Amino acid sequence: MRTCTLILLIPLSPKLTLIDHCLHLLDTSIAEVKQQMQELITHAANDSKSSAGDKHETGRAMMQQAQEQLGKQLQETEMKRASLARIQTLPTTEAIGEGSLVMTNENTLLLAAPLGKIQFEEKEVFVISMQSPLAQALKGKKSGESISFQQKQINILNVQ
Repeated sequence: MRTCTLILLIPLSPKLTLIDHCLHLLDTSIAEVKQQMQELITHAANDSKSSAGDKHETGRAMMQQAQEQLGKQLQETEMKRASLARIQTLPTTEAIGEGSLVMTNENTLLLAAPLGKIQFEEKEVFVISMQSPLAQALKGKKSGESISFQQKQINILNVQ
């Protein structure tokens, strides 16, 4: 007897597709930072076998600083990723809030985590945190409303 499995592919909404894209960018960044950290560890191990004196201590201190900087960068990137992952589960509302995808006459914004400007499906999207001044000005607004921000009139065209 043969069985057949039916798999339904449900397309993701543009907002979820964008969040997945952002998660992928952050995963790539996390992997790169971890790779750099591993290279530093390997270099430090090799350097300690062959060097001595003041030059060695200076190099070691510089490597330690670089490792600390990479550790901070990794922690920040992982926090951004956690914020984005959490936003995937938030319900879509008419009013702008955390997790909203907002199209305006000026640009497209995802209110999620401070990633800045990214390219998505041949468009520029600004991924910003809810703590940003623009997100705070947009908070609670709905499609069809407008705000004045930095001497510009911003019309809200669509909210997802």
